[in-house]
Amino acid sequence: MNKKICAALLAAMMLFGLGAAALAEGTVEDNSTITVQGTAQVLVDPDEVSVTANASVTAATVGSAQEEMNRIVALATDKLLALGVLDEDVVTSNYSYYPRYNYDTNTVTGYEASHTLEITCRDVEMLDSVIGALTDSGFAQIYSVNYDVSTRSELYQQALELAIARAEQKALRMAQVSGMTITGIESIMENGGYNEGYAVNVTADMGVLRGKAEGTGIRSGSVGVSAGVTVVYRSSGR
Repeated sequence: MNKKICAALLAAMMLFGLGAAALAEGTVEDNSTITVQGTAQVLVDPDEVSVTANASVTAATVGSAQEEMNRIVALATDKLLALGVLDEDVVTSNYSYYPRYNYDTNTVTGYEASHTLEITCRDVEMLDSVIGALTDSGFAQIYSVNYDVSTRSELYQQALELAIARAEQKALRMAQVSGMTITGIESIMENGGYNEGYAVNVTADMGVLRGKAEGTGIRSGSVGVSAGVTVVYRSSGR
């Protein structure tokens, strides 16, 4: 190969190597980052509670089962409305009819109807009265009691602000011990949070939580609204 060509190639390779090294060094210096996660939870007393209850009846015919079930639901609804529960807060969550069999003779012996209501109380003090109205009307099964808070959206914003502040505190501390300086935010991402009320299994957990509902023994605790963020901070001085 021509000596001039070899020399040119060698010079080009050296220049490329120096350029790549400089670029790599600049990437590290200009794009140094600190990534942290911040989480926070706001605890408040619940201001609403929902009850899921079921009624079942058995009759010789579908019509008879339906008629009895309609009577039970209507009676329960009237009692609930009289207590102050809103009509739109009494909702059917499950509704079914099915035959009952004598498997020895392979014949239908009757029909069973099942109706599940979910009732939301905008006042947690109503819980005992609501359960009493349901059971007195024929709803023999209380599946769950779920406490929640009506201001969840506002509380989530508070939790989000706290999560961002805690992320910043962590980043500043990490930068300090690493001899770096925070210069700005590269990116911020909202993480999924657990933002639900809590449910009480009435048959298993009655009386376990704090705060007593007179007569039922059901106890209410605090509702937690949480938020989380992942923040990437730009830094220098490394």
